[in-house]
Amino acid sequence: MPISNRNILVSGGGVAGSALSTWLAQRGFRPTVVDVAPGPRPEACPAEVSRQGMALLDRMGAGERVRALGSPVTEVRTHVSGRREPTCVPGDPGTLVVRHEDLVGALREDEGRVEYLPGDGITALKQDADGVDVTFAHAPARRFDLVVGADGPYSPVRGLAFPGPDEKRLRYLGTNTATFETDNVLGTDNATAWHVWPHRGCLVTTLPGGDRASVTLVVRERFPVDADSLDQEARRRWVEEAFGRDGWEMPRLLRAAREADLRVAPSTQVRMDVWEHGRVVLVGDAACAPDQLSGQGPTIALMGALALAGELVFTEGDHGRAYFSYEAALRHSVREAQTVAPYVVDSVAPEAGRYETWIRERAELALARGTRLMGRLGIRPPVDAVGGEFALERYASVLDG
Repeated sequence: MPISNRNILVSGGGVAGSALSTWLAQRGFRPTVVDVAPGPRPEACPAEVSRQGMALLDRMGAGERVRALGSPVTEVRTHVSGRREPTCVPGDPGTLVVRHEDLVGALREDEGRVEYLPGDGITALKQDADGVDVTFAHAPARRFDLVVGADGPYSPVRGLAFPGPDEKRLRYLGTNTATFETDNVLGTDNATAWHVWPHRGCLVTTLPGGDRASVTLVVRERFPVDADSLDQEARRRWVEEAFGRDGWEMPRLLRAAREADLRVAPSTQVRMDVWEHGRVVLVGDAACAPDQLSGQGPTIALMGALALAGELVFTEGDHGRAYFSYEAALRHSVREAQTVAPYVVDSVAPEAGRYETWIRERAELALARGTRLMGRLGIRPPVDAVGGEFALERYASVLDG
């Protein structure tokens, strides 16, 4: 039986869009990727790929290529107020930190079979029983069989295709973040270091190569920040007002922030009951963003792209059946991933006063010491199970190309 609905538009050229278009092209579909960016773009926050995500990349044959571009997080360093030296515990060696643009590049294996429209975006969608008419900002209007929104947590496709106010699909987690890249001021290799104060905290992760680091500053606030309303100078003032009186390495990090390009964003999840509307479907952050603080976004994007591509292959393009099975395959993993960020928010920016924060720090210190002792005794804590029940082998034929 011939494949139906071959002509598919994917909005967004990030992790989900790049993986999806590659797998569709390998299996006989004709994907077109449109992205507002003129090419793969660096992100201030690096991509963190979990053990489950690396298993998927290994299965598709891209694992070693991604490992060569990334680095593991072998150590987590907890800095407690009043202590000169951090308490160090082993990280998960199966988790990898990789620059966002490097991960996207590794996923774009079949650029010759995928049409790209860089520097463009969708401005209107009109669908009927047989297809979707798409209007672009620059390219001539075209008709596609299906449209996939892989265009981030503030997805334009979601706003155009799904009824109702889009802001109701966004769940603010109570903190705003500022992220930037700087020299590896802590001098650590393959490590994440963190320090907390009442209502705020700091995470510093070594980037691949060891000479640079990604800094994430987290501030608990009542309302989400409007990043578009703040220029770089306003963002720097906001960061300095929040952390300007803090010790540890904050004076040096704030000096680095003055010279850096600050990316400011609220901690936000996307929560939706369904990810499809007619011939339009969402994948990755557009459907179910778990928030960057969770570290689960790239893995969920890869799983979602694989499940959607796989179900379209199995149904030979029957989008109704494929969309239903895709959601069923991914929902459990998404629920797991979306429980992580609220826990991280509460740990890194505790909603507590000075005394309670001091108590929390001592509890974290005791936990770290216990974890380190368990490691010396050969007892390993349970591995993060997000995505552990995802049916990877169901899609083996898609991964094999």
